[in-house]
Amino acid sequence: IILTTIPVNMISFAVVSTAEIAKAKVIPALQSVQSSNLIAVSSRDKTRATAFVNENCDPPCVGMTHDEVLSSPSIDAVYVPLPSRLRSEFIVKAMQKNKHIYSEMPHGGTVRELKAVLDLATQRNLQWMDGTMWYHSNRTKVMEEKLFRSDSLGKVKRVSASFTWGGGGLVDKDWVEGGNGRTDPKREMMGMLGDSGHYPISAIAWAFGWTLPSKVCATYTKFNSLGAIIECEAILWFADGGRAVLDTSCLLPHRSQFEVVCEKGVLKVDDLVGGQGRSGNFGAYDGPFVGSTSFVVGDHLGKDTVVQVEPCDHVQSLVNEFCSNVETLKTGGKANREWGKRSLITHTIMCAVFESAMRDGVDIELKTQSDGETTYVIESETYNDIPTMVWQK
Repeated sequence: IILTTIPVNMISFAVVSTAEIAKAKVIPALQSVQSSNLIAVSSRDKTRATAFVNENCDPPCVGMTHDEVLSSPSIDAVYVPLPSRLRSEFIVKAMQKNKHIYSEMPHGGTVRELKAVLDLATQRNLQWMDGTMWYHSNRTKVMEEKLFRSDSLGKVKRVSASFTWGGGGLVDKDWVEGGNGRTDPKREMMGMLGDSGHYPISAIAWAFGWTLPSKVCATYTKFNSLGAIIECEAILWFADGGRAVLDTSCLLPHRSQFEVVCEKGVLKVDDLVGGQGRSGNFGAYDGPFVGSTSFVVGDHLGKDTVVQVEPCDHVQSLVNEFCSNVETLKTGGKANREWGKRSLITHTIMCAVFESAMRDGVDIELKTQSDGETTYVIESETYNDIPTMVWQK
């Protein structure tokens, strides 16, 4: 299918799903960013895709099948929010057709399977970016200046990060017992650790400069009756005494936060994912939302200063950055590999925590080899990849 000619300075997108996150968050961003042009939404059923487009999208967007998206030369990039067990297969097909990839997370497959996907993107000089929205906010860029490019806080020593929600009756028993993809291990193998745990893991990896921990241990895990993780807490150890703790849950009150403790001070955020502050406003999760207006810097004596920053919509900021990267490629440049690096590191940490949780909290040691590959020591046995099996509790 060849669609209307797209201006050379615009990136044409297809959304490969009619999932709620596409409807609520990503499609509005794709249709509001000046350099983006949403031209298709696909489903296995073209009639369903067309009905979805008629209800939720502006012209020139049309409904397609997934195969039509793959074969269309008019489409530069695909946003892929398919379930994690299906996503990697489609992404490989899309890259073989020279499509740039905006992928939802958590990522599917083992660490080495994801690395093979990212290696293919490198080989074909295609842009990869996952949907971790907070990386792209104005606030994150200001925090990076404070944390990494000035010496005002010193070396990072300890990080704590959390993303919990669902407590107090926000979700019911049926939801917890497999009524949602996050709590059904057939749809999301890592459960809440995969879905919501990605955010505290990404905050920890970010704070430690995208280095892998040397060891992880899941200290507490709770499963539902289907074997899905519904609560998880873990400790991570980094080089030179660095350490981190994380937790995620669908049974606790809403917390979306991290604290980075450095030699000379601390940096704190209490609205990581949505950027709505401690307001009780869940609009940030349900649709376009402009926020992330502040963070806290504390000195060595405990005096806190609130730093104000320009608010933004996280998803719009992500789409802007993605389009800029693809525009560079269109003019003969190279893809930005930073985003693939971040995806692989967060997935590696998540898989290590998951492996520990499924083995009743054993230590997982991570060792980087001379060729750059990572091996995993588990109960005195060395593995080249994790998860080590398709776990079923």
